[in-house]
Amino acid sequence: MRVLVLTKPFGALPPEELAEQLAKAGADGADLLVRQGQTATPDTSWRIGDAARALRGAGLELGLVSTDLVAADRTADLVLGHCAEAGVPLVRVGFYRYDAEVGHAVGLDRARRDLEELAALAGRHGVRLVLALHHGTLHPSAAHALRLLAGLDGVLVHPDPGNQAKEGSEDWRLTVDVLGGPDRVGCVGVKNAVWEPGPSPGSWNCVWQPLADGGVVPWPTVLPGLAGLGYQGPLSLHVHYRTDDPFASVRRDVAHLRGLLLEPGTGRRGG
Repeated sequence: MRVLVLTKPFGALPPEELAEQLAKAGADGADLLVRQGQTATPDTSWRIGDAARALRGAGLELGLVSTDLVAADRTADLVLGHCAEAGVPLVRVGFYRYDAEVGHAVGLDRARRDLEELAALAGRHGVRLVLALHHGTLHPSAAHALRLLAGLDGVLVHPDPGNQAKEGSEDWRLTVDVLGGPDRVGCVGVKNAVWEPGPSPGSWNCVWQPLADGGVVPWPTVLPGLAGLGYQGPLSLHVHYRTDDPFASVRRDVAHLRGLLLEPGTGRRGG
């Protein structure tokens, strides 16, 4: 399992500096977030190619590009085209949010049409899409994701136990089982969270936690379990918690993840 780092905490770092920091952290490559305030934005998606070249020059890969794309519009055409030119193997689409006022059935129908058109556009560019399991969406779990993906067998799924903890949790084995096995898994998001007392009496909040500090997701169990099922795809490490030094935080969490991957049952480092 290769270790990618979601580039969100680095902001608008130039491609060469981004590659340098990821190499120092011991990552295998990047999960490049294309968003305003980042190395590449929807308006400067040509920089995806710059990032890919810088990473390869440092011996790393651009294994995934994460986007906010939810429709097959001009922006999607440009971003997917630049991903194809850069040789990006996977593109994460955006989040199809659940709106209680609209209702599940109507929202699901709209999202399915939009995703179908987006998948067709990606296919014309020769790019494969991946849908993340994310809280607050129509696809927070494997079962919900498959309802959205009905008929779209070419779109892979991006489980994320940390995200899923925001709405409770789902046994990682159930997630993979419902998806039909590891072949439907394109990437696995890696982060952790803890439940803390909220501001009002009796309330609780699920907040992000450094991976190296543990949390509600039992990664020492999950990682060997994934390896045992034959999953060999990328892991995308997310640093979403507040930190004064994102570079140090990424290095610490990558080192911790590397240590977990060296535990019996997870295979050799980087394998």
